[in-house]
Amino acid sequence: MHLVKVAALDVGEARIGRAVGELGRPFAFGRGYLQRTDPERDLEELVRWLEAEGVRRVVVGLPLRTGGEEGPEAARVRRLGEALRSRGFEVVYEDERFTTKLAARQLVGAPRRTRRQKGKLDELAAVSLLEGYLARHG
Repeated sequence: MHLVKVAALDVGEARIGRAVGELGRPFAFGRGYLQRTDPERDLEELVRWLEAEGVRRVVVGLPLRTGGEEGPEAARVRRLGEALRSRGFEVVYEDERFTTKLAARQLVGAPRRTRRQKGKLDELAAVSLLEGYLARHG
């Protein structure tokens, strides 16, 4: 059986959390985060990473407002998603409203050193986002 590898991105202003998993399997695995510099460099770095992982489908967390509508943050995330799509990746948007809260809960029992790593929350949010996607589409 050939499993389809999928990546997830939790796109923030300062960092992009990354995770990978496979359709048909319930777990996602964190792959750290990308410290953002400028949009073009961020895109190039993500493309290199996605190609190295062997991923063609990317789940991108869409930051929606409480009522479910899109704001300026969602437009910024969609620009990145469309840039990835123009590079040949299949891009799927998923509501990410609760992924950061879930990730923060996971860090509660973690050692202080882990909790203080700024990118750890972004990485865990990407894991949470992808595991939700895998549960619904596995």
